[in-house]
Amino acid sequence: MFRNALLALPILAGLVAAGSAHADDASIVLTQEQVRWVAAPADFPKHVEISYVYGNASAPGPFVIRVRMPAHAQIAPHTHNMDETLTVLSGRFTHFIGRSFTGAREDALAAGGFVHLPKGTPHALRTADSPVVVEVSGVGPFGMTYVNPADDPSRAK
Repeated sequence: MFRNALLALPILAGLVAAGSAHADDASIVLTQEQVRWVAAPADFPKHVEISYVYGNASAPGPFVIRVRMPAHAQIAPHTHNMDETLTVLSGRFTHFIGRSFTGAREDALAAGGFVHLPKGTPHALRTADSPVVVEVSGVGPFGMTYVNPADDPSRAK
């Protein structure tokens, strides 16, 4: 519980910094120039950035975030505590469904690609030779648990 509270702090700080916490009845229009990127929380690999587009991912309710990953990066197999929807905005990557990279279902995705994952579905991502931006939406609170706890970057010393 304490770990989840600590992970929520960067999300909340990002929402305040990006000015993206909105009332449910507010209209939102963002130009590409208005999208603000911040370092992703500690449970994401280094050099991954997040933009908090709508809502509060650490609280109950709908949210939209964007995740920007550099070339040759990966997020190890993990699950989420809620259904997750991914839409590829730019770049190419391989999406894996399974508890490890080996033997998992592999799908090559590019801009326009879409993934819906029911709660608890183990999956992973590996970028190719260029950066990738995906838009993630769901109903919070957002939580991520690595299949192998040793893969969790927040546990690195």
